Amino acid sequence: MVLGERMDEQPAPAQLRHVWGFATAFLCAALPAVAGIAAFWAGPLAIVPAAAAFVPPLLYAVPRSRPLWERHRNELLVVQALLAYLPFAAFGSEWVAGLPGLLGGMLLLTVASPLSWLLFVLALVVEGVLRIGVVGLPHIQGLAGPTLIFVVPLYSAVAVFGLVRLAGLISDLREARGRLAALTVARERARAAQRLRAAIGDRLDTVTTHAQAASAALPEEPDEARRRLAEAAVEARQALDQVRTMVSDDRREPAASADGGSGPTLAPRLARGVLALVLVALSAQLLTTAIADHHVGPLVQATSVIGVVVIVALQLYHSTVWREGVRPRFWAWTLTAQLVVLALGFFPVLHSTIHGLGGFVAGSALLLLPGRWGWTIFAAVQAAIAVHTLVLPGLDTADVVYSLLMTVTTALVVYGLSRMAGLAVELDETRRDIARMTVVRERLRVAQDAHDLLGLGLSAVALKCDLAARLVGRDDARAQAEIAALVQLAAQAGADVVAVTADGHRISLRAELGAATEALASAGAVAEVRGERLVEQLPDDVDAVLATVLREAITNVLRHSTAQRCAVDLAVEDGVAHLRVLNDGVSNDRARAGGPSTQRGGRGLVNLSARAAAAGGAVVTHASGGSFELSVRVPLGSDGAGGEDALAARDPAHGVDEVVGRAVLDQES
Repeated sequence: MVLGERMDEQPAPAQLRHVWGFATAFLCAALPAVAGIAAFWAGPLAIVPAAAAFVPPLLYAVPRSRPLWERHRNELLVVQALLAYLPFAAFGSEWVAGLPGLLGGMLLLTVASPLSWLLFVLALVVEGVLRIGVVGLPHIQGLAGPTLIFVVPLYSAVAVFGLVRLAGLISDLREARGRLAALTVARERARAAQRLRAAIGDRLDTVTTHAQAASAALPEEPDEARRRLAEAAVEARQALDQVRTMVSDDRREPAASADGGSGPTLAPRLARGVLALVLVALSAQLLTTAIADHHVGPLVQATSVIGVVVIVALQLYHSTVWREGVRPRFWAWTLTAQLVVLALGFFPVLHSTIHGLGGFVAGSALLLLPGRWGWTIFAAVQAAIAVHTLVLPGLDTADVVYSLLMTVTTALVVYGLSRMAGLAVELDETRRDIARMTVVRERLRVAQDAHDLLGLGLSAVALKCDLAARLVGRDDARAQAEIAALVQLAAQAGADVVAVTADGHRISLRAELGAATEALASAGAVAEVRGERLVEQLPDDVDAVLATVLREAITNVLRHSTAQRCAVDLAVEDGVAHLRVLNDGVSNDRARAGGPSTQRGGRGLVNLSARAAAAGGAVVTHASGGSFELSVRVPLGSDGAGGEDALAARDPAHGVDEVVGRAVLDQES
């Protein structure tokens, strides 16, 4: 399991699981206000179609009920259109303004682009035609009716579309983390496979060619056979050097070519675009109302324009710069400036319509201030606007309700879009970090497996070459057998190259026991294996850990000692598997130093300790009297939890074992 996959399976934070709640809150806040306005203008019966118009969008906003839209999209769009336009026949100009905006929002969400945008514009045009050419404009005192019939539907449409679509983009972005991690791993494995093949694939082919030529030269041309085998040994050791170099490079610079993806995600751009559109729409309505009001002078009209520009500019600054836990610079001053400009609407300095932007100031307060203080400012803004609307001449209860509706819903839109834009940016950066970490982890894994899995095989190939060369002219029959074994070992080493970069590759303890016996025999050492029958009792994960430990242990025996004997003992007691490898031939200096595990730059036993710890076990080494013992204990009930973290915790810049096969012992076979 790679990092990105595991993180993607973890439960999402609450703000990610419930991003759809912003759209639901917007609709639930708008519903009673719209129903109240409908009742005030057109009578109690208007409440039914006004409230019913919110049901289809709510069904779409809540993820659990969205499949209903997927199955009956066309029917629900027809219902939404009937609820938007049919009440004009019953209530005329008194029918509440803006409900076709809900239809427009659902068209944008459920119909493919560009048709959705054409239908959206058509929905707004139809209401305009009905209002201007058929039933007449709504009787809203103090507000510009012609702009209202276009601004309110546009506002509700883009708000619903933006909040719902952004929630979907955030959910999609979160789900894409696992897919991105998987693609990143696949790309990294392909890169590693190409590098390994380039490093040792051709050399293994050359080893096989030399071995086959040596076999053909026997017994007539012993010198040619020895030459061929010597060249094969050189190629095998050069392959080992290539593996060592590649492993060292990847551990020291594991993230050199990591790539977390390209380009910013759509979500932040969508949030800011929708927010800017809402700002422009409401600002246009308010400016039109202020400029059309002949009861105020040019100076107030001019200052009102400046006030609108200031609030809009500061709001864009708050919403685009804000991030979770990180407020914009000078936010206290900019928020105060918004509040001051809004307060000037209570005096003759600015036109009172500036209060139509109170929702932006309230949304900024929720965004920038701690919870209790943010909601206090939010409530204070609503109360102040409501009171001022009541005392203004020429306005009625419907105007108060409308003002509160716009302020509350706009604050929710500002807060929701800003929060989700910030979440989307953070989630996108997290996704990129996961991709980079996945590359690092996979690169370290391949480096470790290349070290642990290829070392013994390539060492054995070199040893077989040495042994076969020594046997030429002394025991040609055995030399032929050793050459045949050499060819098989080279083929197995090639298979190991593929296995290192394969998904779910696993080595077998039984196979490693056989390979260890062969490798030790090639080096002139006697192998004593006990407990081989217990292999069948081992779970797959424990078997793989012990097989890897055994392979590295035998590699160390061949590399660090002049062993004559090597004992391998496997035991299973009290639910714990115990593998012990004991060899002689360790020099006194090395024994005093603690054996192979303390060699400068060594990583083999460090790797093994990490693997064992990941499986809930431990590796112990002990050197004395010219012998060296390595033992590992792993519980049979281990589930391998924590293996990724244990491997990733190692220092990737640490030195790497020089995995080289030593020359065959200078003794007669």
